[in-house]
Amino acid sequence: MSTTWIIIIAVIAFAVLLCFLLSIANNAYDRFLDRYNALDKEMVSTGLTTLDFVGEINYKTFSNKIKVIQISQLAGDAYSNGKIFLSTKTINSRSIASITIVAHELGHAKQDIEGKKLKVLKVLRILGKALGVLLPLVLIAGVVLLFFPSLLTYGLVLLGVGGGIFLLALFNKLFTISIEKDASKKAIVMLKDYLTDDEMKKAKRFLKDARLTYWADFLRAILGWTMLSKKSKLF
Repeated sequence: MSTTWIIIIAVIAFAVLLCFLLSIANNAYDRFLDRYNALDKEMVSTGLTTLDFVGEINYKTFSNKIKVIQISQLAGDAYSNGKIFLSTKTINSRSIASITIVAHELGHAKQDIEGKKLKVLKVLRILGKALGVLLPLVLIAGVVLLFFPSLLTYGLVLLGVGGGIFLLALFNKLFTISIEKDASKKAIVMLKDYLTDDEMKKAKRFLKDARLTYWADFLRAILGWTMLSKKSKLF
């Protein structure tokens, strides 16, 4: 095979891969939202509400140490520092979607008890936000200094610092993905006693679609140079 054909095949393969990654980056959230809307209409066969589910898991797994707080914010279900926040819409819901989401948040609660991953992530995010503010200034200063031969070294150093901040942002996103994956695994263990086999399949697929949105965010950060992906905050 000639070199020309190898180059052509390589370019086509790269274009196909790029289109595939852009598709994930741009469509993952819509896919997740469609899945959520579908499962939000499907009720669990046991008739369990999310509040009932939290109460059972709180008793069995956390010895009732998790404090439940109701909030009005739509889709504001979250876990933080020994508290699980349930939105008004979610707290009395019997849908597969709501109970799966809450199980995932309880997975984070279990992570908080078992180790320091959430605390490390919090520190990385605080550090990242501080450095993220400096990133544009560092890059602009680095580029400007490149035009002055006597300051070329400083310009390269600043660009290197900018590159380091960008890599930190990517690391934060990958670390977040690993934490979300682990929380979903813990959620599946919690759900097994409360969902049927068919409901479990739907819950697992739903959690995978949710995790894909984090991968999409990671890809948008990498593919920003193409100008073909949706915008993503580095930190």
